Amino acid sequence: MALGSSVGLSDEELSWLNGWTEAPVFDATDRLVLRYTDSITNDVACSDELWDELAARFSQPELFELSMATGLAALVNRVHATFLTDVDERTTSRVDGMDVPADVRPKPRR
Repeated sequence: MALGSSVGLSDEELSWLNGWTEAPVFDATDRLVLRYTDSITNDVACSDELWDELAARFSQPELFELSMATGLAALVNRVHATFLTDVDERTTSRVDGMDVPADVRPKPRR
């Protein structure tokens, strides 16, 4: 949540991330970026077709930054999931005010 907020995502956009393919808040560029981040996060790969679409829209430095930010977010998420780190109060209170499905809400540590 904090990373998304830090790059300018609104609370409404954050609440739609889990269902971004149907979300009315994202434009074509947003959807392209979300397709890419899902691809390299879930499949650890990007098809040539998707890369060509990205390269037509973004510069090499922008693609590098997008790839590094996505990789860093994945690393941080995996560390938190592995070590069951506590979710800070700021994040919990923000999520409580959003329409976020229960299965993707941060869970307090046992």
